[in-house]
Parts: sequence; C-alpha cells; structure tokens
Amino acid sequence: MSEEKIIEDPEDRPVMRSPLREALHRARQQEAERDDVIVELREAEVARLELLQDALSDVFEDIPPDTDLLECTLSAGTPPRLWIDVLGHVVMGRDKRTYRFLKDTRHGRQVMLETTSVEEMASRVTDYVAHRLIERERALESDRDAAPSTPERLAETQIESRPSATSGGVGGWSLLLVFLLGIVVGVAGLFSAGMVLISR
Repeated sequence: MSEEKIIEDPEDRPVMRSPLREALHRARQQEAERDDVIVELREAEVARLELLQDALSDVFEDIPPDTDLLECTLSAGTPPRLWIDVLGHVVMGRDKRTYRFLKDTRHGRQVMLETTSVEEMASRVTDYVAHRLIERERALESDRDAAPSTPERLAETQIESRPSATSGGVGGWSLLLVFLLGIVVGVAGLFSAGMVLISR
C-alpha cells in the first residue's frame, strides 16, 4: 500500500503569533495613525498661516519698494512660521487654532497677541508694520542729520575733528618716547629678575 501524503492548506491552520509580534503589529498601526494625525495637524497649521498671509497681502503691497525690512514670508519649518520681519513672526498655538504673534527682543521673546481671529491678528500685524516703518523713517532722518550734506561740509568736519599740535594732542614724537621708555623699563625689570635668580 502506498501512503499518500496529506498536504494541509496553510490557510486552514490557525497562525500562532507570539505576544511580542502582536504587540509590535499594534504599535506599528498606532504609529501610522499618529503620523497621519501629525501630518494633518501640520497641514492645518500651514493652511491657517496662509489665510493670515492672504489677509496681509494688501498691507505688504503698500510698503514702499525700497524697504527690505519687512517681508511676509511663510517658512515651512517646525513649527511653520509666518515671518513679518527679522524680529516678529506668527506661529500657531498648541491647539493649532490660536494665532500667536511673537517678537524677539533683547530681553527674550514677547507675545504681542494671541487670538483665534484672523482679522484681529491681521490688524495687530498691520499696526506692527506701521510702527516699524515709522522707526525706519526716524533712523533714516537721524542718519541724514548726522551726515554732512555737501563735500565742503564733509571737508570742514574732517578738519575740525583732526587734533592740532597746539591743542595738546598727542604727537608722533610723544608716542615714540613712551614706547622707548616702555622698552627701557621692561629690560630693567628683566635684568633685575635675572640678578635675583642668579643670587639664589
């Protein structure tokens, strides 16, 4: 009699998984779901910041073209930020619905405004931009006032700022004399230190 081999279908047999494999499978599923949520939240943050950027587009179009101080730029870093200038930017809060307008100062980061309203945030950023433009104008005016306006005035200020020999300014010979005196004192100090060491 010939013996027939009975081949069992692997699908009919229950698969025995170890508890570790089952736990790894569950963990991978949870990680995938969490990653999907993180991507969705990040996309929601970027979308909200784009809404604010659109609300501010008219404001930034009105800025004079020679002003490179202010620029409404969305960076896709972590977290995404809407940069107003090098000091101020808007990020989304932890709830991903609240706009946070932050300004870096020498004393640390200041929260200028937190709100869920695009209109409120756009209004506050507009005020900030206006203040920055006024600061820029004042700085430019003070530079104009401090700078000589004509080449003749420039020559006069250079002559006035130059010390004269009769006004008690330090001349070249005085500096040379001080330098030579320093060398003599240094050599004398080394000589006396050498004598002390030899006498021991």
